Amino acid sequence: MRILQLLEGASFGLMDGIILCLGIVIGVAAATSNTTTVIVAGIIGGVADAFGNSIGFYVSQLAERGVQTHETRNKTAKHKIHTHEEVVLSGIASFLMTALAFVVLLGPFFFLSINDAMLLSFTMAIVSLVLLGVYVARLSKENVWETSLWYAGLGIAGALISYWAGLQLKAIFGL
Repeated sequence: MRILQLLEGASFGLMDGIILCLGIVIGVAAATSNTTTVIVAGIIGGVADAFGNSIGFYVSQLAERGVQTHETRNKTAKHKIHTHEEVVLSGIASFLMTALAFVVLLGPFFFLSINDAMLLSFTMAIVSLVLLGVYVARLSKENVWETSLWYAGLGIAGALISYWAGLQLKAIFGL
């Protein structure tokens, strides 16, 4: 099996993991200003997200495999059918990359003040999204600037929305 066949699961897990973790840490930090709460929420969110991503991606790949098999039987196939091994390994890649995103983005909260940790997490997330965008764009021969900026923009939008939500929850619950 070629390593590129894992790219789908890995890129899905990394993108989702970065955006969700960034949203959790920024939102919870804005709501509570408590590092321990950010870490606890991040770990719980990371475990749930990594597991959910791996299962969701696995089921999605099984459905795609079913469509591919159906098309092959009806002689309308345009693509190779995913092997069961590819489906399983893509799910594992999704899990691992989601978990990696959470570990990396939560790391600063163990060592830095909450504001410094938020800034470093945000910076690492955006840089990671840009690099993922560059990689995917080069692989698919798309515009590198457009793709990397789109990926970074999605991360920034998620962070801003989560920050706003955290501030609203802080005001509502008096946190």
